[in-house]
Amino acid sequence: MTALTLRNVVNVEILQEIQERFSDATGFGVIIADEQGVPVTRPTNFTSFCTHIRSSEKGLQCCIASDRKVGLIAAEQGKTVIHYCHSGLVDLAAPIFLNGKHIGSVLCGQVLIEDRDEKQVDLIREKTKHLPIDQELLQLYFEKIEFTSQKRIETATELLQLVANYIIKMGANYLAQEELNEKNQKLMEEMQARARLEKLLQETQLKVLQSQINPHFLFNTLNTISRLAYLENAEQTQNVTYSLAKIMRYSLRNIDQLVTLKEELDYTKNYLNIQQSRFRNRIQYEERIDVDIETIKMPILSIQPIIENAIIHGFEPQDSRIVIKIHGFLKDDKVVLEISDTGVGMTEEKVSSLFLDSSVKKNSHTTGIGMNNVQKRIQYYFGEEYGITVVESRPGVGTMVRIVIPNSGGVPV
Repeated sequence: MTALTLRNVVNVEILQEIQERFSDATGFGVIIADEQGVPVTRPTNFTSFCTHIRSSEKGLQCCIASDRKVGLIAAEQGKTVIHYCHSGLVDLAAPIFLNGKHIGSVLCGQVLIEDRDEKQVDLIREKTKHLPIDQELLQLYFEKIEFTSQKRIETATELLQLVANYIIKMGANYLAQEELNEKNQKLMEEMQARARLEKLLQETQLKVLQSQINPHFLFNTLNTISRLAYLENAEQTQNVTYSLAKIMRYSLRNIDQLVTLKEELDYTKNYLNIQQSRFRNRIQYEERIDVDIETIKMPILSIQPIIENAIIHGFEPQDSRIVIKIHGFLKDDKVVLEISDTGVGMTEEKVSSLFLDSSVKKNSHTTGIGMNNVQKRIQYYFGEEYGITVVESRPGVGTMVRIVIPNSGGVPV
């Protein structure tokens, strides 16, 4: 079994890419370190002040010790913490756990907080004057340290924890794969019994992070949050951030379980909240549900891909508004969900193409979950009589998709 270290269970280049995209979205300096504070990745967007300090062996060891200290504090508290580094700058640290063991931290910051840290300036100069580096140059770099708001720090704290959870999930999947390789023949037979669902999950591109949102969508959203934070005084930003956090938590759930209709609708509303912010509220959403959403069960991510299809194909090419409606009701003791939009509509040929295999039809701006995949998963759980039964669309008028599932939620066939 591979030793349980951050370098062994997660590809370092993938960590580097995650780190760089987070830094691009937030503007903070970021680094990922092991449990001893030793860097695993190359620093991203570090201030000249911190880079100059780390250029000396003594300064580097001070930084490593500081990162180790804040990483341990975060591990003890089990959450992202705000901390002052050995030089006196504000740093954030989110702990990375695997199998109950602290294996590292994601760290960012290298800023000072407005209306709180002005008195830190002289203290920082005092703390760094003993380092064997060019002190005049260090003072020039110090003058460029950014003062930021408490609100921005709090928002970054939430996002940093999501990044740490993302890394934890990758490490957990790696260990799970190793354990599978060591299973005996009895477990292999059990895996074969689940082969159809495993193959289907791969087709829907939900492997590794179990329906994690496509990284393009995730980091485009992070960039949207960053722009909103710059332009606003943060109420809308807070709402978008909250919706993204809910999406992340939901998408990290077990993909082979059924969820309630309420959970699917809540997920869809969080997704639409982000899209409404992106398109400046040109998307209107209406919902009328006449069934018990707490007891109806369905496969995870069955509604959102259809909503996404309406936005990508029925709305993005034009500048007008679009109304998306979901109507849920009972018919012949079955649950019917009709998802309609007032978008540009489609030809019959376009409607047929919606059911192409997701491996054939790829779009880097979407989750990659096609309607054909939604259909296969519903029918896998409930049988051939269920799934997407109708797609009606007229160019210039809009589209309606009808999903039928069992009234009681049923059990897998």
